[in-house]
Amino acid sequence: NTELLQSVQIEATFKGMESSDKLPILKTVPPGESIYYFSLKPVKNAYSYNYQFTYIKGDVTAVHNDDVVYYLPYPQGQSFIVDQGYNETPTHMDQFALDFHMDEGTEISAIRDGIVFEVVENNNKGCPRQDCSKFNNYVLVLHEDGSIADYSHLEKNGALVEVGDNISAGDPIGISGSTGYASGPHLHLEVYVMRFTGQQSVKVEYYLDKNTVGIPKSGKKYTQEMD
Repeated sequence: NTELLQSVQIEATFKGMESSDKLPILKTVPPGESIYYFSLKPVKNAYSYNYQFTYIKGDVTAVHNDDVVYYLPYPQGQSFIVDQGYNETPTHMDQFALDFHMDEGTEISAIRDGIVFEVVENNNKGCPRQDCSKFNNYVLVLHEDGSIADYSHLEKNGALVEVGDNISAGDPIGISGSTGYASGPHLHLEVYVMRFTGQQSVKVEYYLDKNTVGIPKSGKKYTQEMD
């Protein structure tokens, strides 16, 4: 599937050789495929070379389409309070993420069309400590512009989709829980693009109601009204 890209950057140093292409080289590669990068040719009797590569899932050249407005992450007519907003303490500093207060077992909906990029749902543990992050259950959805939506803290076996599924905004994709780094049940929601330095959070806007577009604020309750 050409949408499920991996980004690979190759750097090399060499003496007495020349390269067919300018280095470093960055390319995106569909999983399981081979791709030509470059070749080295000796130009002197004594020559040497070494190389290194960096690999990451996702397209590090992706640019978010800021004209896109996102749906709220739950079904039509339902309402939830935002417990923590963008860049707020204790866990969202320098992060454009939202925490929606949801009881365990609440259905979560897709906020934008996309393709399921990754699913983890085998964990059954959560605690309010960073070391519990490894127990997080989540669904990642890749969007047309290469950005990714992260729906985290799902209950065990709480994913309603599989990798490669095409989904539309509003489709059910998971069931909320409290796995991973969580002090209680909630949905952690974030849109980001990948970079070799890690995830780069993106400031996105939502349909707060039929007539309002904006950023959900902590302490406020919002109702899905888009159907």
